[in-house]
Amino acid sequence: MIKTVKISLAVVVGSSLLFAGSDMMKKYDVKSGKIEYSIKESGNIMGMVKIKGIGKKRLIFDNFGVKDLTEENKVKKETTGGQTKVEKTHTMTYMNDGIMYRVDFKKKTIVRMENPAMAMNAMMGGGKNVKQTGEAMMKSMGGKKTGTDKVLGHTCDVWDLMGVKQCIYKGVPLRVESNIMGLKSLQVATKADFDIALSDDDFKLPEYPMVNMMGEKLNLDRGTLSETDKKESMKKAKEMQDGMKAMAAAMGALQNSGFDMANPNAKMTPAQEKAMKDAAMAAMGGEDAMLESAKKEILDDAAELPAIKKCFQNADSVKEANICEKKADSEDPEHHTKWNNTIKSKLLKEIDAFEQALPCIEKASTFAALKQCMPGE
Repeated sequence: MIKTVKISLAVVVGSSLLFAGSDMMKKYDVKSGKIEYSIKESGNIMGMVKIKGIGKKRLIFDNFGVKDLTEENKVKKETTGGQTKVEKTHTMTYMNDGIMYRVDFKKKTIVRMENPAMAMNAMMGGGKNVKQTGEAMMKSMGGKKTGTDKVLGHTCDVWDLMGVKQCIYKGVPLRVESNIMGLKSLQVATKADFDIALSDDDFKLPEYPMVNMMGEKLNLDRGTLSETDKKESMKKAKEMQDGMKAMAAAMGALQNSGFDMANPNAKMTPAQEKAMKDAAMAAMGGEDAMLESAKKEILDDAAELPAIKKCFQNADSVKEANICEKKADSEDPEHHTKWNNTIKSKLLKEIDAFEQALPCIEKASTFAALKQCMPGE
């Protein structure tokens, strides 16, 4: 439950490797666009389930897809053994660089989070943007460009991959057809305008309260939300650049140490591991700068300990204990399947031990000293 710092290369580079800059978030080869789609689904799965569905979808994007809003409304009817079930869905997702908003129309809330596409592209893209990475992934999975076609007068490339055929215009899918296990689906653009002037109003979200992934309400000024997103994304882009620089330095040091990079079974010696860490730290501004950053993160988290501790003290059920885990920003918020006085007592002792370690953490002048301060390290 309590966050600890592992003194390793993973800590030196940190989560910064998960984020990319705006250039890497570009999806399309056209600056802006508004597209409307019709959706049709039908099928008879194994002669048992009949499916029929219709819907509409709209896509609005600017800055080559760095800003991207998608809204979809669908009605699907499933008939099984004479019983019919009708399901209606309404979704809206808005991605603004490194930030993503997911509208929950049932709960009437908007979940604000870090854009997972940014993390995925940073890890797999090798410095390329989303469009380039997507095409490379399609090719690696056996996808083929089979020719060209036209939708609404726009010439698009036809890609075929695993039963899905897409007609893509400058990165924008204008027609998507699939026939998988008896379920046929067709999504086709009925209107498409490109290189048009857009404003913040085009990306306006419903007037629902915003929450984080834990469901906690966020007090954000809607009037300056775009500016807030931009600042956060720029910060993460800087972290990404620093992280990539550190990783390159670490890999260079490892190669120079004589490590056999081509051997998947090769193991690093303690000296080689130290060379990697030292090179990464140097690239990130040196051990002192990294140490202060790590200490600040730990001490900032510790500011929430009194409230978290009180929450666990008052928790009398598994449900209440897991609510406390969410408040603690745990990596495993559904950790507790059992809750009793013994478990509560052990956990509170861990929190006490962490609180007692804070003066040591604050005074630590090296990473080795910091590691010695941490409970359980």
